[in-house]
Amino acid sequence: MTEQPPGRRPYNAANVAYIESAGGKIVHAVWVSDPAITPEEAYANLLRRDLPYEVEIIAEATRHYRYEGAGFSGWVVTCGANFGDPIPNKREAYKQLRWAVADRFKPRGSK
Repeated sequence: MTEQPPGRRPYNAANVAYIESAGGKIVHAVWVSDPAITPEEAYANLLRRDLPYEVEIIAEATRHYRYEGAGFSGWVVTCGANFGDPIPNKREAYKQLRWAVADRFKPRGSK
């Protein structure tokens, strides 16, 4: 494993935080390089380009409702360009989100 510079949070699944937004209808898996910055603060400033730290949204889970025009009611987890299947409840969506984050950091070529 490579050595991390002092004052920098390791870039791995263990250092990803889960932040709810939109009244709990979206859950973001966020990594921020500076341990002194809360993931919530980093997410709120995500679009700024003048920050002295890095922020990355690793994955997210989004709630969909049939009555709003979706083809189902439930959750979908996305990680990069990968979209998961519909998930019926939030607890299962969190499990799938954690799995997607762990998979994202898994060394390529490992099973």
